[in-house]
Amino acid sequence: MANATLGWSWADPAAALVIAAVAAKEGLTAWRGDGCCAPSGPGAVQAHDEGDACGCGHGGSCGN
Repeated sequence: MANATLGWSWADPAAALVIAAVAAKEGLTAWRGDGCCAPSGPGAVQAHDEGDACGCGHGGSCGN
């Protein structure tokens, strides 16, 4: 889009690289199970107290 409007041929590939880096980081975090609400073992359900100390936004149930 920036190429068409401003003539910046480098802007679209640069944005794609930024998006790919963020996606790779999120993918690695998910693969490792480092997410706030990730279960710790097979079939495990992790819950938080009502204070939601980790800040994942799921309140006390963590979406499970």
